[in-house]
Amino acid sequence: MQTDTEAQQGSSVSARLRIVGWIVLTTAVALLAVTATMRSIMTAQIAEAANVGIAQEIDEFRTFAAEALDPTTAQPFTSMHSLMERYLARQQPMAGEAIVAKAEGKVATTGNTADHEGRLLAQDPVLLGRILASEKTSGVSNSDHGTVRWAKAVAQEAGGQNGPKQQGQLVVAHYIAGAQERVDQQAVLLFGIAGGGLALTAGIAWLVSRQIMRPIHSMSETAASITANDLSARVPVVGRDDLAQLAQTVNSMLDRVETAHLAQRHFIAEAREHLHNPQRELAAALSELNSDAVGAQRRQEVIATAQNLIDQMGQTLIDLEVLAQSSNPDFVQPSLVSVGEVTADVAAAAARPGAYPHRQFRIQESARAQAWLDPIRVSEAMHQLIHNAVAHTAAGECIRIGSTIDGDQVSFWVANEGPALDPERAKALFETYRSAPSNEDRAAGMGLGLAVVKAVAQAHGGTAWVESGEGIGARFGFSLPMDNHDAPGAQDGQLPHQLASMLGSES
Repeated sequence: MQTDTEAQQGSSVSARLRIVGWIVLTTAVALLAVTATMRSIMTAQIAEAANVGIAQEIDEFRTFAAEALDPTTAQPFTSMHSLMERYLARQQPMAGEAIVAKAEGKVATTGNTADHEGRLLAQDPVLLGRILASEKTSGVSNSDHGTVRWAKAVAQEAGGQNGPKQQGQLVVAHYIAGAQERVDQQAVLLFGIAGGGLALTAGIAWLVSRQIMRPIHSMSETAASITANDLSARVPVVGRDDLAQLAQTVNSMLDRVETAHLAQRHFIAEAREHLHNPQRELAAALSELNSDAVGAQRRQEVIATAQNLIDQMGQTLIDLEVLAQSSNPDFVQPSLVSVGEVTADVAAAAARPGAYPHRQFRIQESARAQAWLDPIRVSEAMHQLIHNAVAHTAAGECIRIGSTIDGDQVSFWVANEGPALDPERAKALFETYRSAPSNEDRAAGMGLGLAVVKAVAQAHGGTAWVESGEGIGARFGFSLPMDNHDAPGAQDGQLPHQLASMLGSES
């Protein structure tokens, strides 16, 4: 049972909200990961494209400088500055690309740029000087206009015979801030699309979770509608999915609860009925004893009657206690015993002086075998059958006791020469669900005894039975499996039916 503390420690958020929350959270994480990954990929592509463009320009310049021929005249360049100017005039930089040359102390850039990045680099002496002075041939630098990826190449040509060599430097740079800004804009757009998809997912999840939780709500409503007087409510079963199976399981549980409730009510009613008549008769006897007109002989008869009624009520309480205990898993505790010894012990107990006056007992058959059974419970059931047989016989008559083996079953029985039972009535003793015993049955000793017999038999996994016919009287008995190491007792699902059947057979 859940305590109040455990209930307070649980979540107060509804299951529907938790389902939607986890779906939205999982989807949001997935969309965020996809968007961040796409942005990283596009950023890497920008850097890769810039590096490829820069490398291509550097290779073209080195080839041009190695030839050192003016394409218009096919003559060698007269100076490094003229070589640089001619090369720059032939270039068409990409967006964000800057090509700057420095030769003979002069800085030049392309005049046909797609944007103004070339002028930015040429007009930034600090950045340009840092690049030209660097020992590296390529690198990444930061500027006031964002990150710059660059590479440089050096060209030399021989001067006159005794003159110095002329040197020029070409810098190819790529400002990636513009491309990165476009990537960020695309990422924002992806975030917006992801947000819309997330909202759509949340809406669909909210509607779907409502459909999923509907059977749960039906179960809750059904449970709330069940009262102590009405256990007939059941959960509607729709479909064949897991929730439908859950609804069927809940309905099966409610069936068992209702059956157990009815059996409990019937048990109480049976106890009341079996005690009501002896109590009423005992009250009448006590009232008669209080009368001054009662003679001594009559007084003794009334006292004997009252004592008999008290004994009958006590036996009824004992029988009810046994029936209540029959629902326990350890009601029977089987052990390997001799069937013949159990039969002999039962007969000896019945034949002891004072047990059943004016009755004779004889063992008609005694099985020579061993079986797994509870000898105490078997003896209780046999004494119930003996008591029933005594009530059906006259003084001096013989009651037969026996045990037999039939295949893997061992049977214990008690027979008498009394009047035969009507076939329908004999069948009803163990099978029909009847009300309280009639006066005839009570006079014949049919209290709760046969219910106890049936309880013991079923606890061993066996059955109780009765045989009757003209000239043979009646034989009551029960058959049990011989090899029954673990007797089934009363299973949870079978207990209500067994209890109702036990009481019904006797009541």
